[in-house]
Amino acid sequence: MKKVLFSFLVLLVISCNKKEQQQNATTQDPNVTTQDTAETNETKKQDTLRIDYAEHKNLLDILTLLPDSTMRSWGWSKKERIEFVKEIQKNKFTTGAPEHFSSIKLAQPNTIEIQVVDGLWIFSIYKIKPNNYIVITDDIVGDGNDLLAFEYKDGVLEYIPFENVFDNFLTALLINKDDKNCIDLLEENNIGFQYLFTGTKKIEIANLSLTEGNNECFKGNSLNYEFNPALKKFELKIIK
Repeated sequence: MKKVLFSFLVLLVISCNKKEQQQNATTQDPNVTTQDTAETNETKKQDTLRIDYAEHKNLLDILTLLPDSTMRSWGWSKKERIEFVKEIQKNKFTTGAPEHFSSIKLAQPNTIEIQVVDGLWIFSIYKIKPNNYIVITDDIVGDGNDLLAFEYKDGVLEYIPFENVFDNFLTALLINKDDKNCIDLLEENNIGFQYLFTGTKKIEIANLSLTEGNNECFKGNSLNYEFNPALKKFELKIIK
C-alpha cells in the first residue's frame, strides 16, 4: 500500500512540474508573439506595390523625369524616384517609403495614385504613339488641384499648358460665353472641380454644386472627355 501511495505521489509531483513548465512556456510565448506581431505590423505600414516593370515601362520611366513642380505639396526627389523604379525593375514590387507617402497603388494601367499626408497625388499617361504620351499630374491638397501637363517623346519631357490638352476646357459649361457674371462665377468655382481619371482614355471634370442656384449660367456641372491620340488632346463628349 505504501509503495502504491509513494508511486502516486511521484506521479503527482512529475505532473505538477510538467504543468509548471507549460505555464512558463505559455508565459514566454506572448512576448515572442508580440514581437513578431509588431514586426508584421511595421511591415504592413509600408504599403507594397506589385508592378511589372516591363509591362509599365513608360509609366515608370516618365515618373523619374517629372520635375519637382509636379509634387509641390510633399516632395519626392528625382534621385529617390529613380531608386524606387530600380527596385521595381529588380523585384517586380516596391515598398513605399513612409516618409514620403502612406500608400501607393496602380489605379489604372496608365495611372499611379499616391496617398500623401495632406492629400492625394495622381500621375497619368495617355498614349499618342509608341514612346510618345500626354502626361498629366494632379497634386490634390486642401486648397484645390495643382494640375500640370506635359508631352513625353523619346525620353524627353516638355511642359504644355494644362488647358491646351482639353477641348473647350471648363468654358463649355457656360450657356453664354460672353456673360461676364457667369464667367466670373465659373472662375470663383474653379477650386470646387474634381478630376476623375477613369480607364486609359477618359477624364471626368465635375463640380456637383456648380448649378445650385446658377441654372441660368451653366449647362450642367460635369464634363466628360475622351483622349484622341491624333489630336493629342481630350475631346469633349458629354456635358451632364
